[in-house]
Amino acid sequence: MNIEEIREYCLAKIGVTEGFPFNNTAFVFKVARKMFGLLDLSGESRGISLKCDPELAVELREQHPEVTPAWHFNKIIIL
Repeated sequence: MNIEEIREYCLAKIGVTEGFPFNNTAFVFKVARKMFGLLDLSGESRGISLKCDPELAVELREQHPEVTPAWHFNKIIIL
């Protein structure tokens, strides 16, 4: 998918908004003011980060080596 296809796909979901709340290269998608996706438009690290169920994320990483964890989306608390 290219950037415009990703944007169209995300915006087709109910209640999705888009914006650049952090800088001009972090294109953010939200539902009910909660971020679920970040499309990095910078040249050196272009990619997309999406939130999902932690167990599904592990499965996806096991099946697809190109799927990697996004440190800024990781909310696991270790006590």
